[in-house]
Amino acid sequence: MRRAVWLCLAVSLGCDLDTVIEVAQRVSPPLQAGAPRVNVPAQTVGLVNDNTAMGVPYDAFPADDLWLPKRQYVVSYNRFRNAPNWVAWRLRAEDLGDTGRTRQRFAPDPQLPSGVYRVLDGDYAGSGYDRGHLCPSASRTADPDDNAATFLTTNIVPQRHDVNAGPWEDLERWTTNTARQGWDLYILAGGVWPATCATNLAPGGNSPTAACPSVGRSNDPARRVAIPLSTWKVIVVVPRGAGPESVNASTPVVAVDMPNDGSAGADWHRYITTVDAIEARTGYELLANVSQAAQAMLEATPYAGR
Repeated sequence: MRRAVWLCLAVSLGCDLDTVIEVAQRVSPPLQAGAPRVNVPAQTVGLVNDNTAMGVPYDAFPADDLWLPKRQYVVSYNRFRNAPNWVAWRLRAEDLGDTGRTRQRFAPDPQLPSGVYRVLDGDYAGSGYDRGHLCPSASRTADPDDNAATFLTTNIVPQRHDVNAGPWEDLERWTTNTARQGWDLYILAGGVWPATCATNLAPGGNSPTAACPSVGRSNDPARRVAIPLSTWKVIVVVPRGAGPESVNASTPVVAVDMPNDGSAGADWHRYITTVDAIEARTGYELLANVSQAAQAMLEATPYAGR
């Protein structure tokens, strides 16, 4: 069963959408409203790899999590918003080289199963929003194929230019510099959407309402990309080769949440928050593979470094 789930989710070119959702719900059925959150063991859905070593983010409603594990990163894709819920990746010095940007345009993700709209580069044209990377191009410059993978549209969200080219890019540079110094970084990034873009109101999921802000060339909400209110990132910094077992109360953990509007300043430090705050806004349980004692301390404490 475990192998079958992994094959369906990881090699979804041959899987139909109904099969993917049926498998996800069988592994962990959606809870009724008000029920406590369940932490599902990550290995049961075949998502554990180097990019998700700190734990696969999971919430109480798996029907809007379409998992796309890749060598370069792991995506939880929201087929109703046509945007990623989150992307997870590990960044090391070995991932950094001199490849540079291998693409000028973004491409649909062939890993998406049939029945899911494949966002096109042109869906962002004239929208006033950048195509905002979650896993950055600059984090995958050691190999041309790895860099090209960052230009799949399942790895981007509509992002204001002031954010994308401001504090978001500033933090990307910080992560790259930290990795070059010999640290391993485990990174999660995603968005927070307005209530009009909610996708967890019915057992089978639902498309955002017509009031959900979106970009796209079509008037059909099913072929448009929902715009997040903000974009967030959580970064765990550990010694080279270390994993979740090394995380303790002194481990550097950066959490930021940046409003997706024109108010952004250039310095990412002004958007520092806590992991607890991001969990409360998104409904996802983060860093599940870190010990409970370390989580309790780290998730409640804002980053104080530079």
